[in-house]
Amino acid sequence: MFPARSQPDARGQPLGGVSRRWRRSALVAAVAAALLPWIEIAAAPAGISSRDIAGEPPHYGASEVAEVPNEAAIVRRLWSPGLDNGDNPQGLAAFGGAIWIATYRSDSVDQHRGPCRVYRLDPQTGYVAGKFAVPMPCGHAGGLATAGDGTLYVADTHTLFATNLDGEAGNLRSWPLGPGLVGALAASAKGTIWIGTYREDGQGRLYRFDAAMLTALPNGAPLNAAQSSAQLAIPSYAQGAAFDRDGGLWVSRSDTHWGELGRLDPASGAVTSRYAIAPGTEGIAYDGMRLWAVSEAGARHSYDHFWAPLVLPFYPLVYALDPARLR
Repeated sequence: MFPARSQPDARGQPLGGVSRRWRRSALVAAVAAALLPWIEIAAAPAGISSRDIAGEPPHYGASEVAEVPNEAAIVRRLWSPGLDNGDNPQGLAAFGGAIWIATYRSDSVDQHRGPCRVYRLDPQTGYVAGKFAVPMPCGHAGGLATAGDGTLYVADTHTLFATNLDGEAGNLRSWPLGPGLVGALAASAKGTIWIGTYREDGQGRLYRFDAAMLTALPNGAPLNAAQSSAQLAIPSYAQGAAFDRDGGLWVSRSDTHWGELGRLDPASGAVTSRYAIAPGTEGIAYDGMRLWAVSEAGARHSYDHFWAPLVLPFYPLVYALDPARLR
């Protein structure tokens, strides 16, 4: 349904070649530059004023963020952290009274790997309450998850990292992902975490790993699909996943220009409901009452160009949804 963004390989190139999203962005940029003297720029539809969004706004971009689907269901809006530094938001977790965002730094539209960082946000003020760097080989921190034991897991394309959190990061461990596993996204659950693969040509998969097994796994040992305790099919183009308090599985799918949120039956994988949401939505997490999400639409590497307002939505936000208001 949606054009896709390929996950990068170890050399920083998308698997299977440059993705359609980035080929299209480069083509649109060239066309926009050629036509700019002849056309009137029409920015994306304006929505909420930047002044009404909590946190630290970037020093680039529009005075208003784009109007997005299901605005009435959004109950909180925060600026994604590190935007001026080129930090591109990907993974999200909600626990310990904070919102955690995983990013990688990108300085250009065709750079898909860079230094990884995790931010801890105050969900009321939106300000950064803490942060730490995730060392190499992390280059694309696609997912965050917790098993409820004080450990935060960071899923990179090729490596799973874990750190015990006591205000800041410490005791960092890592395990290279074996064949068939890709850390494109992650989901939290009691006593377990889930790591998800990203597929364009068919269904992806979520793999469940018990926290006790990960705790016992030696640092540096490979983590393989055979060590998972369960697997679930997820739709193509999945960017994030979260379980609600009733056990329902939510999956976010997105492209630069649109987003979709689906609720699935975990037993069958059948999609029971679909909702249009903000474009560029990546990681999602459930805090018990609200579904938090983060969008990369308007991240500096893609939006800080003269042609961006012509073709791209501006919505680099962390936002909370009331699922009961989704339509």
